[in-house]
Amino acid sequence: MMEKQNRMLAAAAVLSLVGGIFSQDAPYKWGIRQFLMITALVVFYNIFLYIRRVEWEHRRNVMRYSGMGFFTMGLMQGISMLRQMESADDCMRTGLGIALMVVLLGAFLLLLRAEKGITENVIMTVIFAGFLVRIFYVVMTDALLFQNDITSFHLDCQGHLGYICHLYTNGRLPDVNPMTAFEFCQPPLYYAVSALALKLYGLFGMLPESAWDMDEILQLLPMMYSMMTLVFIDKTGKQMKLPHEGRLAAVCIAGFLPYSIMSSGALNNDTLVTLLMVMSIYYTLRWFEKPDRKGIAIMAVCIGAAMMTKLSAVVIAPAMAGLMVYRVWLDRKEWKTYLKQFLCFGAISFPLGLWYPVYCALRYRMPIGYVVSFGGEEPQYIGMYDKWSRFFGFERAFEYLAIRDDHIGGFADYNIPVSLVKFATFGDSHYYLDSSLTRTAGTCLFWINVVLFLIMPLSAVVWCLCRDARRSYKIVMLSAAALSLCFYVKFCFQYAHVCSMNIRYIMCAVYIGCFVIAASAAELQKRAALKSPALGNGCRKLMTAIPVVYAAAAVTLITGMEMVLS
Repeated sequence: MMEKQNRMLAAAAVLSLVGGIFSQDAPYKWGIRQFLMITALVVFYNIFLYIRRVEWEHRRNVMRYSGMGFFTMGLMQGISMLRQMESADDCMRTGLGIALMVVLLGAFLLLLRAEKGITENVIMTVIFAGFLVRIFYVVMTDALLFQNDITSFHLDCQGHLGYICHLYTNGRLPDVNPMTAFEFCQPPLYYAVSALALKLYGLFGMLPESAWDMDEILQLLPMMYSMMTLVFIDKTGKQMKLPHEGRLAAVCIAGFLPYSIMSSGALNNDTLVTLLMVMSIYYTLRWFEKPDRKGIAIMAVCIGAAMMTKLSAVVIAPAMAGLMVYRVWLDRKEWKTYLKQFLCFGAISFPLGLWYPVYCALRYRMPIGYVVSFGGEEPQYIGMYDKWSRFFGFERAFEYLAIRDDHIGGFADYNIPVSLVKFATFGDSHYYLDSSLTRTAGTCLFWINVVLFLIMPLSAVVWCLCRDARRSYKIVMLSAAALSLCFYVKFCFQYAHVCSMNIRYIMCAVYIGCFVIAASAAELQKRAALKSPALGNGCRKLMTAIPVVYAAAAVTLITGMEMVLS
């Protein structure tokens, strides 16, 4: 029988394919035809499982997921109707948002009661809820909203969509100097996979009539990458031997961080590279426990593919190498076996990850690690602020909680930590003041995220001080996060623009921070339980309640956003 987490990976792929049946007239992609088609698929699948006499636990979970799916479809339909109601007012939106929050928390309490605590089924149900909120976001949001550097799907365009169009149309790399074409300096894996997917969609008649609408169908891929990332976050938590409460905390915080949801619709290479970086860390931990040639080959493919998606993924390679060296030190009598494995790793990862920058360096004299640089005349330029101000200058930082670029209101955000939290909470959007619901939920989540980001380094210290058997995990996790953070800060100063502070550049480090919080909380809960069973039980309940309330609040915020979008 397939492992439950691997079933979720398969579900992510299937749900992304099913998403292709939605029409392309964004932002109103929901209609009766789609509802009937999905309803028929769900009903037939449940009947199929019943006829095959599949075990009751599996059928019960499928029925549970089916109910969640129908609830999500009903929510989509309700918001589509609300958008077209002239009588819809702020009070109605707020009431619906509060009702949604109550329903989500009530449903979770019923789930806990049915499962008699945090079980594997509870975690899988929360992961599936993460899938649904991503589908909800992608279906209900115009593909051109909240994007970065995409332009349009046309041969005359550059940017991410222009890059995909060149590969889709010509079947080869663009014959142009990457330094003279915006975003063409990026390694080609994301764009090649997207172009191949379009070819496959075309075979099944799923492509839109107009090439200008390709952005809608292309969103199915980052949606799938984001879903798979959520599964690998849980797989990593399981590999770290976190208790069920710890895994639930990691999934809720990482999977329902508002930007994590919004990134599922991003038409650039960030979602894929984040997935591959998380996979690299997971397979590194798994190889450490069972160091065989197959495991190290998978590691090499993951990090090589990550670098072929975005070269900045190299920041986690030293952490992986450090853990590999530590494994050799523990088994130093078997060093010859490890030498062969390391040669295998290098033979796979280096050519896979570095062939494109080397090719561009030889043909176009493009420096390895080249990044498009904007001048000081750009509206987003913030190089006039000194280093102290970039970290500790809070003047006007909190008067508007969404990110301010292009000097909106005569001011552009320049404080790196504050801007990081703003991107984490609202992405590139500016909707949060458009209704009482989004203002209240957004403000609460912003300050919760401030606390969350402050807790991450403190949790790292606590985790390091805990004497347990997870030394290997600490090596790869903390060093990968530290290197990523250092390169991010350097990037913010080297390219002093508001967009350089976007959280999308360090999402893997943020996810590591979520693991660290979950691991340190689990250790503290265990120690509290040794001192007092009642105290340990209370800590366990807090470990469950806080992340779940956070996830419900994030879903409410995203829903409120969809209510005000037009």
